[in-house]
Amino acid sequence: ATVSVLYWSSKGDSLKMELIGHTNIFRLLGDILHLISVLIVLQKMLRMRSCTGLSLKSQFLYAIVFATRYIPSFHWSSSLYLHVMKFFFLTTSWYIVYLMRNRLPWKASYDEKLDTFKIRFLILPCALLAFMFHYDRPHQQVVEMLWTFSQYLEAVAIIPQLNMLTTTLESGRKWELLTGHYVATLGLYRIFYIMNWIYRYFSEYRWNWVDSTSGIIQTLLFSEFFLTYFRGLREFRKEGLPLN
Repeated sequence: ATVSVLYWSSKGDSLKMELIGHTNIFRLLGDILHLISVLIVLQKMLRMRSCTGLSLKSQFLYAIVFATRYIPSFHWSSSLYLHVMKFFFLTTSWYIVYLMRNRLPWKASYDEKLDTFKIRFLILPCALLAFMFHYDRPHQQVVEMLWTFSQYLEAVAIIPQLNMLTTTLESGRKWELLTGHYVATLGLYRIFYIMNWIYRYFSEYRWNWVDSTSGIIQTLLFSEFFLTYFRGLREFRKEGLPLN
C-alpha cells in the first residue's frame, strides 16, 4: 500500500505543486505517531504549564538528532511533506529544550534530581561509531557521518527518559499519564518504522543497515517499558499511572 506525496517544483518563474513518488503506509503511520508524540509533550507543557516527568536530557538529545539529520540535508528535500516534517521537528525540539532550560514555570517544574543519566556516555560513542561506520559517498562524507550519527543517537536518546521513569518509581512516586503516553507513542513510531523497512526490503529489495540496526536497538529498549506501561493502564487512576 502506498500513498502519494506532494512537492513544490519551480519551472521558470512559476511555482506549482506536483505529485511525486510514493511512501508506504507503515512509514506514514510511523511519522504520524512521531508527530503525535511531540504534540503530547507540547500539549502537556503549554496547557498544563509544566514539564514534570520529562527528561530534559532526552529532549536535548532529540534536538541534536534532528539538527544533525535535517539541517545539512534540508535543501535536498523535493517533497513538501518532508520539508514540513523537518521544519516541525527541528523547531519544536529546540523550543521544548528552550522552555525547560530557560523559562518559568517550566524550568521550575523540571526535576533535575531525577534526570541523572550522563549523556556524554551516549553522545561520544555514537559520534565515534558514526566516524568509523557510515555510508561512503563521494563529496558527502561529512553529511553522511552526521546522518549516521543522528541514527545512532536516536536509538539511545530515550535512555535518559526511561532512566528518569525508573528513578521515579524507585522513589515511590508515580508516572504522569501524559509522560507514559509520550514514551509509548515514541515506541510505536519505531515499531512502524521497522515494519516500513521490512516492507521496503520485500517490495523494493532495499535494506539500510544503519536505519534497521538502530531502529531495532531502540525498539528493544522500549520493550520493558511497554510491559510496565500496559500493566499500569489496567490500574489507571486519574492522578497518574499507578506503576509502583
